[in-house]
Amino acid sequence: MDPTNVKEQLSSHFDKSARVVREYADRFETVYARPALKTTSTFVEGYPILATFLMIFCALAILPALTFVVVSLLTVLAFFFLAFCCACIVSLTAVLFFLSVLVSILIAIALFSAIWTFFVVLSYLTYRFVYLVRSNGREGVSNWAAEVKGRFAPVKTRSREGSDGSVVVVDVKKAETEPPSTEWPVDVKQEGY
Repeated sequence: MDPTNVKEQLSSHFDKSARVVREYADRFETVYARPALKTTSTFVEGYPILATFLMIFCALAILPALTFVVVSLLTVLAFFFLAFCCACIVSLTAVLFFLSVLVSILIAIALFSAIWTFFVVLSYLTYRFVYLVRSNGREGVSNWAAEVKGRFAPVKTRSREGSDGSVVVVDVKKAETEPPSTEWPVDVKQEGY
């Protein structure tokens, strides 16, 4: 855009705005201000003592009236602020109460899950023990112990100095007998799962 064109547009816009403001000021002056001044001057000339009393009264009453308005507004604002703070506190209290209920329920569910997990694992181990003892006799006890150790005992690992962070398994012994089967027996296995 051309800078002179922009300046002309701004000047034109300013002139339009100034003209509108002048029109409103002229209208206010002719419709409200001049009739009010005419009425006031007529009143002061007709009732000078009463007009003097009213002017003194208005001059003295302006400060208390403004004080009343300011104090009233501040009181209303203070009550709104107090109500907002109380609402926030009550909301926070309710949220904390429901959070404590949720945490309590989650702790109870965690304990319940731990107990059921213990019983499921115990049932599985008991089943495997009975199955291995029935199918292998006394040797089933050692097979069961090896199976349990293999499933639940952690594998010992250590890293070698100077290694690139790879893991080395130590203390691994080859079983003298064939390792116990970790598959489900045919009579228990369900097809399609």
